[in-house]
Amino acid sequence: MKRFKIIAFLSVLVMLATLFAGCGDDSASVRSGGNAAKSSDTEKKEIRHKVHLITMDQGSNFWQLIDAGCKKAAEEMGDIEYKWTAPNNHNAAEQGECIKKAVTEGAEAIVISCVSPTEVNPYIEKAKEAGVKFVYVDSGATVEAVATIETNSYEAGKAAGRTMMQALKERGVKTGTIGLTAMGRTENAEARVKGFAEIFEGTDFKMSEVAYLNNDRQNIRNFVKDHLDYVGFFGSNGQTTFAIGDALKETGARPVFIAFDTADVTLAMIKDNIAYATIQQDPQKMGYEGVKMAVDALDGKVTQNGQMIDTGVHIIRRDKI
Repeated sequence: MKRFKIIAFLSVLVMLATLFAGCGDDSASVRSGGNAAKSSDTEKKEIRHKVHLITMDQGSNFWQLIDAGCKKAAEEMGDIEYKWTAPNNHNAAEQGECIKKAVTEGAEAIVISCVSPTEVNPYIEKAKEAGVKFVYVDSGATVEAVATIETNSYEAGKAAGRTMMQALKERGVKTGTIGLTAMGRTENAEARVKGFAEIFEGTDFKMSEVAYLNNDRQNIRNFVKDHLDYVGFFGSNGQTTFAIGDALKETGARPVFIAFDTADVTLAMIKDNIAYATIQQDPQKMGYEGVKMAVDALDGKVTQNGQMIDTGVHIIRRDKI
């Protein structure tokens, strides 16, 4: 009888462990921000609010910098319990499970970068019904949130386009096709590509169809290798940047390459003259301001929802590294 009770108890534990499958948790994929961020002073204080960050994954430097910004804000306030989770893949259903799990764990506000502008909406709406506040960072959904804190992707794309135009001019290139890439069909990716392409309207340059990474870098590597006659390539985010760089290293081709974000690998590409320049965002500021805004909303200090906050970009060339 005692043995039967033990087996039954273990079965319940297994069921609970699999309930939120697909959402990275403390035991496996949560990085430095996975557990509550508390300083020694915070341990002595009563927790005022619980804020969770949910990104598209936890593997890239970009998300880790957002986490660092969130953690810094939580530690400065001293009485905020903070946790970072993400789906194992860029999957809306998995991200939805992360939202559900955050609500179950008592999150009062969620700072989130959405994998889709529409597919996570039902999960967000359900959480909002439970009183949870949402702040979007980098990539939002169409459900209204307290605020969206991001790079103005359209303007960032235009900045990348102007940088590409300058590089082509320096080489004396006046015509040709430029390869466009994006992580997926997210709102910010489309805006970056649109802004970039508009710089070349009325010129003799042509834009390719957008090549999408879709969670597989080989898609972009193949795209580059199949079009080595292109005069340039635009990597509209960190992952497409890595894939383009890999292909150019392997082939030895050196078209003008405009990258995105400032991972060490990307900066090394600029030093090695593989990439001409990169567009630097400020993900740490996104995370920092995201937590601050979430806490202000919980404290009743935000009087108007739907605010748009642009964290800006910088152009990083070889002479600025």
